[in-house]
Amino acid sequence: MKDYFIYLPYRQEENPWGCTCISTGYQRVRVGSPYPPAQHPLDHHFSWSEGRILHTYTIVYITEGSGFFESAPLMRRIRVRAGTVFVLFPGEWHRYAPDPLTGWVENWIECSGPAFDLAMTLGIINPKKPVFRIGLDPNLILAFDHCHSLAQRNAPAHQAALSTLGLHILALLEQAGQSSNRIHRETNNMIGRAHMLITERFDQPLKMRELVRELKVGYSQFRQIFKKNTGMTLKQYHLQVRMQKAQNLLTNTSKTVKEISELLGFTSPYHLSKQFKTLTGFAPMHWRARLHHPAPGRDAARRPGVLTGD
Repeated sequence: MKDYFIYLPYRQEENPWGCTCISTGYQRVRVGSPYPPAQHPLDHHFSWSEGRILHTYTIVYITEGSGFFESAPLMRRIRVRAGTVFVLFPGEWHRYAPDPLTGWVENWIECSGPAFDLAMTLGIINPKKPVFRIGLDPNLILAFDHCHSLAQRNAPAHQAALSTLGLHILALLEQAGQSSNRIHRETNNMIGRAHMLITERFDQPLKMRELVRELKVGYSQFRQIFKKNTGMTLKQYHLQVRMQKAQNLLTNTSKTVKEISELLGFTSPYHLSKQFKTLTGFAPMHWRARLHHPAPGRDAARRPGVLTGD
């Protein structure tokens, strides 16, 4: 995934969910790279020496690498590793940065609204306990992936959906806090690592046994665990990731189906088109045309099909 960040206006009058997404982003900070990048707006930029105070809530999920986090209510600096979430609170001083020796990958969503205020009042999130060590939770990874997909496609048009995803991520934090036992974390870490490997290799015809071998776990056991927790087989999940990439390319580029099939590692444009139609109900070029000229009536109400595989 490419680095990006998007900042959006706060529209309280158009907010029926009690939550408005203000910004979201993804960044891979390489070993030894300066941090934070200078391109952020002045009201969000900060230095390690001075820290920062925001007036919104921000959920930051570190999925690779390690670093440090510190905040005034926490009253100490803590080590952050892959699988850690930390929450930034309105009016609270904080600072964070990757370890220059490891770098890190950060995913974030910034929100404002009474839903987050209520979550703090109920103790779901707490300025004195801003850190969640939940591991590579597959549901949280998928939620952030969805954020990134919508934000990079057309963030202003999807602000409402991004706002509800902020609530979804908040709910996942509560769920993770209630299910923090060691076995649960280990299962999440395995599934999360599989998700990341599949996402990184979306353009390759993966052999799932070889992929699972990298996780150092038995194939049959992991296959059952993965389907139980995601509702999909490994092959189905790999195909879904590739189809999401195809949708993004059809939406944001003028590439042909042949070019997209080559980028995604399909054996032929026909193979891509067949799988795409199975998922969405439409051939790729028909799907692209509908983005610009949505058809009325029964055709416009069709829903995506169900992926099949073993």
